[in-house]
Amino acid sequence: RKEDRFVFLSLGEIQFMLQELVEDNKWETGKLEYPFGRGINFQLEVDDVNKISVRIENENASNDSIYTMQFDNRLFIRLQPFDNDAIISKIDGGVGYQRLSHYTFNPKYFTSGHKNSYANNLYIYAGASGMFKKYINWSANGKYYYAGYNANDFSLDGKLRLSIYPFPEGIHLTGKIHTSLRRPDWFSDNLYTNHYIWNNSFDKISESKIEGTLTIDKFDLEAFAGYALVDNMIYYDSLAIIRQHSEPMSVLSGYLKYNFHLGPVHFDNRVLYQWSSNQEVLPLPKLSLNLKYYLQFPVVKNVMTMQIGANAIFHTAYYKQAYNPALGQFYNQNSELIGGTAPYIDFFVNVQWKNACVFVKYLNGAKDWPTSDYFSAYHYIRSQPQFKFGLFWPFYIGNGN
Repeated sequence: RKEDRFVFLSLGEIQFMLQELVEDNKWETGKLEYPFGRGINFQLEVDDVNKISVRIENENASNDSIYTMQFDNRLFIRLQPFDNDAIISKIDGGVGYQRLSHYTFNPKYFTSGHKNSYANNLYIYAGASGMFKKYINWSANGKYYYAGYNANDFSLDGKLRLSIYPFPEGIHLTGKIHTSLRRPDWFSDNLYTNHYIWNNSFDKISESKIEGTLTIDKFDLEAFAGYALVDNMIYYDSLAIIRQHSEPMSVLSGYLKYNFHLGPVHFDNRVLYQWSSNQEVLPLPKLSLNLKYYLQFPVVKNVMTMQIGANAIFHTAYYKQAYNPALGQFYNQNSELIGGTAPYIDFFVNVQWKNACVFVKYLNGAKDWPTSDYFSAYHYIRSQPQFKFGLFWPFYIGNGN
């Protein structure tokens, strides 16, 4: 407890409680003056002193390794009562067993040796899907853990697509719903590394989402809107310590994608809007832009095509998360607003030669224009202006050739 200047140490059956000398210490049982201890002597007994000796003497040893393994086995049945294009075309159902194995260091391993932590899950699941000609397409599935580490976790998903065809490509409206209750992952509750230690017992995370997408392929147009309600969200605070927000919070998002061309000049546009009811837990920029403008023309008809253009990315200012390499996680910060001043622009030349693509890219080509914006994340500097060359050439065998 840093605020009390107190620490508790344990190794097997050995326990120490150490209190720093402070004023008004209620645990002070006698006058404290130099020399402290006055000849006190401790004798500590452990199962294997050699293991501890090797650990202490080997300064290169580190127990920051963490890993997880999962074995998942299912027994299921699939029914197809009608044709593939029937309103009910497929029904699935089954049971499953999961075997989970996790590892992170624990102080008791000094004497007992390294061990994995094991857990089991038993679950049932079901799903169904169907369609009505080319106008309606739907699917639904659910999963419930009835025993084990994730007991009483569940998820339900549904999807419905409605289509009309005033032109061959059609207009499609897709709706999705999702609701789930899940236990946080094992490392959210258990971690012991050189830099971070925690032992939590977080509550289950509840999440509900509803989404809708309108797609008009003829005009390369897509619009999306979504709403999510999350309770007991897990996040990392400004010290990169994992926390759980115990109140429900909302997230609203929507984007519009519209790509068009005027002759050989192409304009690919994507605009994203996001809103978080609690920016201290989940910081999001309100507006983000991803714009790609380029000139496309054939060099050799039906053989080689070239693109010359630029890709710009911009978002409004917000407290963009920082990255912690020791945890491999992004964490919140409230020290510096990032964004809102200048776009990040890459210039490129792409050459499509049959199946091969050769590209040349000049990264961050608009640096310092119109103002300087050096950071892609908190304390992480953007790529400095530089050239990048590449070749993409898929090798495959098709059509018997």
